[in-house]
Amino acid sequence: MATVTEFWAPHANQNGLYQALGTLEWYWPLGNDSDYWGYAIRPLQPNMQVEIERQWTTSDNELNQAEHFILTVSDPIGREFRPSGNGGLLQFTAIKVQA
Repeated sequence: MATVTEFWAPHANQNGLYQALGTLEWYWPLGNDSDYWGYAIRPLQPNMQVEIERQWTTSDNELNQAEHFILTVSDPIGREFRPSGNGGLLQFTAIKVQA
């Protein structure tokens, strides 16, 4: 049976992960070459929108892996939202599935 493990950022003892409006690269040194990994990035507060423009994985000579993201933070599209105008906090989530 597979084992599923979740990873979160920020942790309870970590500062919030803030991004102003606009596009920025983030990376998370998390992953390996033998298990399935899935990643998600979501707003951690109301009235903001996060879009993953690009995502890719790098590895070094020791096969340490890092996940990279180009994120765009903007005010939400739609009439039901009130624009914040300044960006906001992000929630990064990863799952690891081991067979």
